[in-house]
Amino acid sequence: MYRTLPQEWDWQAQIPQGQSVKYDGVDVFEGSYVYKDKKFVPSWGGSMFEALMPGMVIKEKDLGTQALGLNNQRHVELQIEYAKEKGYAAWGFSPSATPTGYSEFAATPLGTSGYKDGATVTAHATFLALDYAPEAVRKNIKALKNFKMFGKYGFYDSLNVETGELAKAYLALDQGMIMVSITNYLQDGVIRDYFHSDVIGQTPEESLKKEVFSIQ
Repeated sequence: MYRTLPQEWDWQAQIPQGQSVKYDGVDVFEGSYVYKDKKFVPSWGGSMFEALMPGMVIKEKDLGTQALGLNNQRHVELQIEYAKEKGYAAWGFSPSATPTGYSEFAATPLGTSGYKDGATVTAHATFLALDYAPEAVRKNIKALKNFKMFGKYGFYDSLNVETGELAKAYLALDQGMIMVSITNYLQDGVIRDYFHSDVIGQTPEESLKKEVFSIQ
């Protein structure tokens, strides 16, 4: 279990910088990467679901204000900046359906072994960011609709922002992330409250509070 992979693993996208901190008698290397002059802890591929999906049920934003919550904020901000750097008209990179199957997509610099972006965005990545950048999400939803991405049953699963090609599929997992994200945003985290009302959800609360990532 690593916050980032060890510094000596030089095949990774960046050599992480940071120091070791002891939590409950365990040494943890609090490493981080840098992109656009902002520090962050990478996910494996650099996709939005890897960074933000746990926060649909875990109170990372509320309890991990100096750790996971802050890191989630960075992933949202940097996904948006990455899309601007590439000149894309919309953002939101995460594994999704394609016209011929399914593939991994990401904001490449945000991953330990970053997936390619493929100029492909997916709606669930936008909605996962609601708690962190609601105004940017609203603007991005409009951008997706301008590409005719909204179908009879909601958003199609992916869009190539360079060609305009759509994956006209509705994936249960991705639609589920959209619905839970909307529910949490409109109902003040009701799904997270429900999960944390159980001992399973309460177990990590102290760890969430005490952690301080080296990304301040």
